[in-house]
Amino acid sequence: MVRRSPLAAVLPRGSLFRIQLWTAVLLLIGSAGGTMSAAAGSMRCRIGQQAWSPCRMVASRPGQRWVLTWDQQRVEFVHDGSGQMMMRIGQNEGWLEVEPFWTANRSLCWGAVCATGAIPLE
Repeated sequence: MVRRSPLAAVLPRGSLFRIQLWTAVLLLIGSAGGTMSAAAGSMRCRIGQQAWSPCRMVASRPGQRWVLTWDQQRVEFVHDGSGQMMMRIGQNEGWLEVEPFWTANRSLCWGAVCATGAIPLE
């Protein structure tokens, strides 16, 4: 099932495209280095309306494959460079197509998963 961003309904078509484009650009900029990691405490994550928790982002292939971990949560991401981004919550769950978007409170979200703080995008 493809989940659409709630912002798609309220933003002009070009605005959503620019958000997606800049997210992809920032992720690709990060692909120039090796493995990147943000320690817990510098970022906070949540799923849906859960409380924010300190989390960690580790990218084995920056811009292409990364993982967010916190408490008992593990969320994997794969971006193929064509604009398609897939997310899997938990290791035994299926992959969902997601569209990244920024919220008014400066959180970066992928579907229902959001991160805020020092998100390593470069």
